[in-house]
Amino acid sequence: MLNSRASAPASFCAPADHGIYLTTRRFASLDGWRAVAIIAVIFHHTLAQSFSAPIAAQGRHAVTLFFVISGFLIVTLILRSKDINGRFSLPKFWGRRVLRIFPIYYGALLLYTVLVHLTEHSTYGEAFTRNLPFFASFTTNWFVTESSHTIFFFSWSIAAEEQFYLMWPIIEAVLARPSHIFMLLGVLIIVSQYLLGHYTPGAGGLLMRVLYYIPLGIMLGTALAHILHEKRSFRGAYILFGQRGSGFAVLGFAVGVMLIAPYIGFAGEVLVAVAMLGLVASCVIREDNDLARFLRWPPLVWVGTVSYGMYMLHMLAVNIVRKIEHVAHINTPYIDFAGGLLMALILASGSFMLYERPFLILKEKLFREAKPAMPPAPTVMENLGGPPSIPSERLTA
Repeated sequence: MLNSRASAPASFCAPADHGIYLTTRRFASLDGWRAVAIIAVIFHHTLAQSFSAPIAAQGRHAVTLFFVISGFLIVTLILRSKDINGRFSLPKFWGRRVLRIFPIYYGALLLYTVLVHLTEHSTYGEAFTRNLPFFASFTTNWFVTESSHTIFFFSWSIAAEEQFYLMWPIIEAVLARPSHIFMLLGVLIIVSQYLLGHYTPGAGGLLMRVLYYIPLGIMLGTALAHILHEKRSFRGAYILFGQRGSGFAVLGFAVGVMLIAPYIGFAGEVLVAVAMLGLVASCVIREDNDLARFLRWPPLVWVGTVSYGMYMLHMLAVNIVRKIEHVAHINTPYIDFAGGLLMALILASGSFMLYERPFLILKEKLFREAKPAMPPAPTVMENLGGPPSIPSERLTA
């Protein structure tokens, strides 16, 4: 049974709460949110157009949720590594990223290249071949023009994350003070959000493109990692996101924001990103959060575990389903969605177990992270609440 910590006042945050957070190596609810996000992505690419309600188009914000999770986990890993070792190893970090991201990314890209060469002889195939250097170099978001018919364009989000993985650890290594980090984040957020309203994608120099395509979600996830890592700011965040009912409140806020986002333009985009931040914060600040029972449902956890592979293969899966529908003289977006989701899950599960897993094992052998030190022995008052009874999802990147 989930631990309610009912004996503590509503705004209470004991030192043990921060100690438990700092030693949590697995955030159990994040795979659940990854699963929700990939399902929303596939819905957006298949079924969303069948509904007239503006909220149906908000599935695209699932990528923002992915960004927040990535920013939070990566920077938390960096901060804890610095605490344990006194420094942060860039080669070790990049080595882990290569073994996690590259195998399925380049495997999917190779598969797409072969299939396009064999089956796609239209202008779409020519555009894919022309853009192949950008897909291969993780620069899709800078140089490939957005279009619903651009094959492999969905890789723009992976490109944005890879650019973050390449550059931000250097910044974390150089800027030791959290105040400097927050100042830089503030500048980047202001500049990038200003450009969203005043810059035409594809125009201007490379610097403008780089700043324009810095995802707000990643920056908010980075800020969250720093906020929760420091004891003083953790206490303030705990009051907002660590109480009973906080998870439900944030979820309600997220749904409400997505309902009104289509009508308030740029402000809606920012509010949705803030809502995604809240969803992540409320489920990592304490393991026994309001939504833990749902987010830790085993089938959902598995979907979240293979969500990266599902993202890389989902359009291929959807197109396979559409080919089958065509042969069967069926044409319905509902089957596109349900069949595409199932096919993507099957393909990604097979990829994870047979192809990706050896690279993940190698990653752990070569670049194993040191475990955080255990917190001080709890006091009697801390025992009244006790540690969360849920095992947590491993903090790895």
